[in-house]
Amino acid sequence: MNRYEFENLISDYLDGSMPFKKRIEFEDYIKNDPDAESLVEDVKNTIADMNNLHRVKVADDFNEKLLLRVKKEGLVNVPNNTNTILGFTPFYASIISCLCVAFFVVISQLLNLSQGSKTNFKPNQNVAESEENTSPYLKNIDLDKNLIVDSKVDTLNDKKEKEKPNNSNKIKFVNY
Repeated sequence: MNRYEFENLISDYLDGSMPFKKRIEFEDYIKNDPDAESLVEDVKNTIADMNNLHRVKVADDFNEKLLLRVKKEGLVNVPNNTNTILGFTPFYASIISCLCVAFFVVISQLLNLSQGSKTNFKPNQNVAESEENTSPYLKNIDLDKNLIVDSKVDTLNDKKEKEKPNNSNKIKFVNY
């Protein structure tokens, strides 16, 4: 049992509503921790003091008179609910409405794209050049022209230029 479990079970222990196994575990915890025992005694004394308090009798209209006096003396700010839109101040209501409109615009755009709407894509320069240099075999095949890529562009040559030279024959000394 940890400290948080112990503190949550104090009232059940004092009321006697704790199961037998839990009660034994609780009492073992109290025996091993003197602070826990003093806490249980403090709670027990507080409950006894609260039960010994005298009950105060008040008039039936006490609550209404108290609320009127509090409002009259201005001890508590009563919010003015006349200047709200669905419970929000005008500032927050305008922010929420703008967010709702933006949300619906984004959703409508996503739904239009997902339903297969065609957009006008301009073919890039490589595609236009590759159409001129295609072989007779590829001209007979019905392919989407936007998917054709120039095969003259070689990305492997770019990678070779960026690679570091091989210095495996040299020994490097590094000081830490």
